[in-house]
Amino acid sequence: MKLRLATAIAAGKITYLVLRRLGLGGGTAAPGLVAATLAPTVLSGLVDSLARGSVIITGTNGKTTTSRLISDILRQAGLKPIHNRSGSNMIRGLVSTVVVASNVAGRLPADIGVWEVDEATLPDAMTAIRPRLVIINNLFRDQLDRYGEVNTVAAIWEKALAALPPDATVVLNADDPRVAHLGETARQTVVYFGIEDGGCALATLPDAADSIHCLRCAHPLIYDAVFASHLGRYRCAVCGLQRPAPQVRAEHIAITENSSTVRVRAGDRQLTLQLALPGLYNAYNALAATAAALALGIASTSIEQAVADFRAAFGRVERLRVGDKDIALFLVKNPAGFNEVLRTLFSGNHRQNVLIIINDLLADGTDVSWLWDVDCEMMQGKVAQAAVSGIRAADMALRLKYAEAQPVTGQTLVEPDIAHAVSRALDMTPTGETLYILPTYTAMLAVKDALARRGLAPRWQDD
Repeated sequence: MKLRLATAIAAGKITYLVLRRLGLGGGTAAPGLVAATLAPTVLSGLVDSLARGSVIITGTNGKTTTSRLISDILRQAGLKPIHNRSGSNMIRGLVSTVVVASNVAGRLPADIGVWEVDEATLPDAMTAIRPRLVIINNLFRDQLDRYGEVNTVAAIWEKALAALPPDATVVLNADDPRVAHLGETARQTVVYFGIEDGGCALATLPDAADSIHCLRCAHPLIYDAVFASHLGRYRCAVCGLQRPAPQVRAEHIAITENSSTVRVRAGDRQLTLQLALPGLYNAYNALAATAAALALGIASTSIEQAVADFRAAFGRVERLRVGDKDIALFLVKNPAGFNEVLRTLFSGNHRQNVLIIINDLLADGTDVSWLWDVDCEMMQGKVAQAAVSGIRAADMALRLKYAEAQPVTGQTLVEPDIAHAVSRALDMTPTGETLYILPTYTAMLAVKDALARRGLAPRWQDD
């Protein structure tokens, strides 16, 4: 091993140990920044030792859950995956993962890599990692101040796929017109996944839907079924464009307050996925992970068992017991994801207790105008207790007011301090009921810190 690479690995490891020792963070980014500064090729130099190559997962929503599912499936199948499980998905996060895990000789204790990758980071990550398989979940508006419109991100992805070797495999969401379109120019083997169960369809196309025009002729698409935002079964009556037929398809989906059951067919194989997470978006995540696992040659039994045993990452439908009450955390970061969370919580007739926390830091997106694209109207008459917090608490309170989504009795609590808001919202929640906390990304970290101070959750959790 070259001296420069060895020095970079050592420096990254020391940085990690110092940060953890001093309690200054989880060491999920800074070690990679230090190592990559000393040796820019450290990532490719270390992942080259993986005998079974690497898998990359990207998309606007569902990256963390999908990548964790894939990692668990591979482990269930007897493989040894290395995975940026903390969710640090920029290049420095990927480098941190491999530097901390490697031994002094630069060898990784793994045979396959599973990498969650930020949307805009995909080209650089693919150049360094050279994956055997790439999964693209979906494409929604997200952090417009950073990414721009969806077409900008799609162009980045198309360029990245063009540089991918033809012997790789690309797994795409057939229900997303913009993502499915990437398969038309891909040189690689393309595997599509999608939903066939019309019972999951919405009545109409949501106002916040992003990709609703034909990418060949620009005419409005016709939707025969809409599953979430612009995801669905679509076609163009002018040029004949149609949604690709998914090779891995969900034929039936049953969703309860706490779980999802997905019956999947792929060729002559049929699987039943029992997932301890609610929401159609999590059914999509499980379907994407299944499509990837099947493409990697994993047995159906390993997939089913890993999905059944799966538990959510922090903030992704995680549940905590607090005395005689429960807390459930649902990360929200863009209109499509927020709408699906609200759909999960408010599709029934039960009135819910909610705390919505909105920050506008760089990791959240500094433009919060997207809050007005969230369908808060579906909360009308179904809110028992409500509180808002975070830097933009007032903006969220105003959105709820205009949506007429305030508590049936009383007013929405506005408490900008997140730790105080968590305590007050818990006090407002009746005994035996659940407080649903809906934070943006940095707000989620603040919630985690507040819960850690109460001894309810570790500050830094990688697995």
